[in-house]
Amino acid sequence: MKVVSTIFLIFGMIVGAGFASGNEIVVYFSRFGNMSYVYILMSAILLFLILYFFLAYGQKISQKLETNKILNLTMSLIALVFCASMYAGIDNLLLYFSPWIHSVAMVALLLLCLLITIKGLGGLEKFNLYLMPFLGVCFFIVLCFCANKESTFYLTDVKPLAGLLYSPLYVALNTSMSIFVLAKQGEKLNKKQAIWASLFSVLLLSGFLLFGNFILIRNPESFVREMPILFVVKDNFLIFICEFFVILTGCFSTLISLCFTLKNSIKKLIKNNYLTIFSSVFLPYFICNVGFSRIISLFYPICSVFGIFILLFAIFSFDKTDQIIHPKS
Repeated sequence: MKVVSTIFLIFGMIVGAGFASGNEIVVYFSRFGNMSYVYILMSAILLFLILYFFLAYGQKISQKLETNKILNLTMSLIALVFCASMYAGIDNLLLYFSPWIHSVAMVALLLLCLLITIKGLGGLEKFNLYLMPFLGVCFFIVLCFCANKESTFYLTDVKPLAGLLYSPLYVALNTSMSIFVLAKQGEKLNKKQAIWASLFSVLLLSGFLLFGNFILIRNPESFVREMPILFVVKDNFLIFICEFFVILTGCFSTLISLCFTLKNSIKKLIKNNYLTIFSSVFLPYFICNVGFSRIISLFYPICSVFGIFILLFAIFSFDKTDQIIHPKS
């Protein structure tokens, strides 16, 4: 059960608005054409190594990160961008409803984020364990529906070799801000469990990445849309609702994880615990007015570069004498 809950925790952290909507897949993979499949496989290998590293040894590393003010400031700024993009994604989806439903839903979202952030990681783990399997099934149904869709629209590829840079950037994007969450979860696992959790998480995520990438490459006119996969299924009401649910749930799950990360990042900068919690939930909400698509296309690659810096610091600060003593497998 520990391995299963960890898999769905990781799945919930990564399948946010950018992933589920296809926007993130376009930016980091699909626009590079057929070479994008190779880059996804490269990312999968790197993602496995990093997930295992932080699940197995993250506790000591996270303690070192917490004491470094420059890194905490960097992580706080990146987490703010990511949180803002999740809020912007949800806000974009709620525009389909009347203004009063939109307002009530956003207030409810903020209160729920506040509640789970106060309760800690336990609430997020339970949320993902029950809801992520259903989300995964819904997303698979959406992608299966899209499999027979292909447009005649032609879009010139970006230089394919540029994807060599975007593969590590993608992994850094999705792991650098989750160090605290992974480290906390890793305390419950022994090394064998950490390996299985990392492996099955990567297989699950890579499967969805490859399938989603296949859909998007066949529909390149969706590249310029706010939510590419939602655009592809726009003509089928039931599938549209299904994808709508996937994006909304993915946004919320990732948002909660990021609020938790943001709280841990800024608590060294803001001493008041209540101010820290409120800042981690409400500050990114005010930043989300920049817009969903603009945040992902412009700020995500920049944040990914900073994410690589954080990962490199964490990896090279690792001292084998500080390894966590896990229970015997």
